[in-house]
Amino acid sequence: MRPNQLLQAIGPELRAQIMSYLQTEQRPAYKAVIDSLAPARRLRPAFILEKSRAKQAEWLLEQLNTKSNEEVTAQIFQIWLLKGQADMLITFLDAAEIAHDGKGEVTELPEVIADEKAEAAIAALLAKFPAKQAALYLHMFQQQREGGWLSLTKAIEARPELKLEA
Repeated sequence: MRPNQLLQAIGPELRAQIMSYLQTEQRPAYKAVIDSLAPARRLRPAFILEKSRAKQAEWLLEQLNTKSNEEVTAQIFQIWLLKGQADMLITFLDAAEIAHDGKGEVTELPEVIADEKAEAAIAALLAKFPAKQAALYLHMFQQQREGGWLSLTKAIEARPELKLEA
């Protein structure tokens, strides 16, 4: 799934959670996103930032839904996952036995993830985190390698709670 399709598929609750995180915990990144998207709509960033947080989030989500802003949407997901959901990343990587820096950053992705490791990693995620959050992470992780990992694809497809539909 493309990032803008993922944005639709995760539902309003998780979208709101991500927007709230950006607005409160990642203010410089949030402002940079507004600064980059507002001129494309012939708006001054200050015009958007003067609105209420709810209106800002509504406007931003409208922009992120467009295909032309897929890269920005992917960056927002990455910021949320890497900075706000490190525990989720660490849980998955540890269960899959993928080496990382202790904060969820991987220097070298494996060529193959064994079926049993993929199953264990997904089970560990679902035991600790809501299914939509886990599904978003897994879809983003799969995009780190062209075609993803077959074992993860099979394990994701075997669990209906991880199915995201745009």
